[in-house]
Amino acid sequence: MTSPGQQPPLSPYGPPQTKGMGHEYVELGDMKGEGAGRPRDADQESLPPRPTKTAEESGWWVVEIIACVISSLALAAIIVTLGLMDGRPLRTWPMSITLNSFVSFMSTIAKAALVMPVAEGISQLKWLWFRSKGSLEDIQKFDEASRGSWGSLKLLFHTQQVHLAKLGAFIMITALVMEPFVQQVIIYPTQMIATTDHAATVPVARGYSAYAPGAIMALRSPTMDMKAAINNAIYNTSPRPQDEFAMKPRCATGNCTWPEPYYSLAVCSKCANTTALMTESNCFHGKCVYTMPNGLAFDAIYQGRLYMNSTSDGPTANFNGTQPTVASISTMRGLHDLSSQYLYGIIANECVLYYCVNEYKAEVKNGVFNETVIKSHTLDRDPGIGENGMLENITITIPPSGNRTEPTDYTMLNVAAAAINFHLNHFWTGNVTGSTGEEMASSDVVRALYDLGDDGSGSGAPKPGGGENVTIAAVAAAMTKVMRSNLDVKAAAAKATDKSQAAALAEKASENEVVGVTWVEETYVTVRWPWMILPIALEALAFSFLLVVIIQCKTSGVAIWKSSTLPMLNGKVSDLMQRPGGGGTAPR
Repeated sequence: MTSPGQQPPLSPYGPPQTKGMGHEYVELGDMKGEGAGRPRDADQESLPPRPTKTAEESGWWVVEIIACVISSLALAAIIVTLGLMDGRPLRTWPMSITLNSFVSFMSTIAKAALVMPVAEGISQLKWLWFRSKGSLEDIQKFDEASRGSWGSLKLLFHTQQVHLAKLGAFIMITALVMEPFVQQVIIYPTQMIATTDHAATVPVARGYSAYAPGAIMALRSPTMDMKAAINNAIYNTSPRPQDEFAMKPRCATGNCTWPEPYYSLAVCSKCANTTALMTESNCFHGKCVYTMPNGLAFDAIYQGRLYMNSTSDGPTANFNGTQPTVASISTMRGLHDLSSQYLYGIIANECVLYYCVNEYKAEVKNGVFNETVIKSHTLDRDPGIGENGMLENITITIPPSGNRTEPTDYTMLNVAAAAINFHLNHFWTGNVTGSTGEEMASSDVVRALYDLGDDGSGSGAPKPGGGENVTIAAVAAAMTKVMRSNLDVKAAAAKATDKSQAAALAEKASENEVVGVTWVEETYVTVRWPWMILPIALEALAFSFLLVVIIQCKTSGVAIWKSSTLPMLNGKVSDLMQRPGGGGTAPR
């Protein structure tokens, strides 16, 4: 206690505070006596002897420099790794952890090592700032800035002058987005690449020779699978029944291509409207008999009760002898009123099935096979009779093209062709009659041909495109599928007991496959380098910041206290006020 009128002893930290302000301050030096709060005599107001310089005061920045180096190395590791992986498949990544995990781990190290020297630099700058300004409040702001982004934000806006510590605060705040920026560098687009791990094949027919025994030795019948295919096509009610008989390729990945066109023996169809070829005869009271050049007739005496006449056992009126014919179908449809009493007109149509070689372009995309006929090749005549009294083999030769340097023959064996021709000789011959609410047909085949080709209006008019044209196209597709399936070769190979014979049949079956390219979806690494600008810039700013702080501390002669609290507790802060260049006022 001081006596009245006596001045209180001066504190080494500044002038004493009066109690009238509402605050009592206890000097840090007062807490070093034998009892806290015991007053000190004026003759005891002197700083304790300065201890020997510690490592803090010796000017060492080794740890901070090492941290900068570690941060730079971590960032360099990211850049080098991404540079090596850029544009490469993700499966080539050699580590057990993912690429993103590696980048995240290294960016965490880079950020942590970057922030530490910046924080220490800000802490050191507070002593330089206090030396010039002498404000304890600013020391608090600097100290908070060195601890995190919130304190750095306060330092940016609560100190008015421009100084180096603000750059450090900016680095501390911006470092928050360093990791998200690094994560944005990598994207994983997918590309389709060719692979040899899976084979892509589509069946084709180099020839067809399958048949079954007939009723007598001189006759042959189509195989059961061929008969079934024909019937399935005739009775198919789909809007596009030919699509039901598309081939099924082997493509394990769901994405395959066949770069070159390929060929296969097939059955083709074509149709034509032959109404203009009709002739009228035996007319009586406007009722005539309408006749086609091939002998098919439509007697108008039935008026609207005769719905359709068809034949498949005679020559065609439009296509006769212009291709190796499998079968022909000629139809005459009557157009009548809804009561089936009056005949308004007749429409004639003709279709033909014939052997051909189709040229295909195909691909499998996302599991969907799309095969397109780009061209068909055939002969311009029916097969002749050979020296043995039998039909000649039907051989269609395809000239060299593309990768093929030799012509290729596609052969329909004469016995197999004769079996199919005999089966279809009278297949579609018959008629459909009826009246109001009634319909009768000479066979189910003829009735299916009529009903599936009817437009549904009740007038007997055919569907657009010729009525039965769609059904005949479906029959051609179904027969082609059987021929391309090579069931006869596969069945023979399965039954073969001799290994050499089985191997020969297996090789023959493999010749009836076209190999394509299998594509798989490959994930690639793509690096978006612009996202690395911020991390690299932060690294450069942090290194520059630390370098300038080291230079300023060196030139100012201020001890390297950094974030240590010991100078405050040991009463060393007053030295800053006593050195040249110190603030003119005591720190508060």
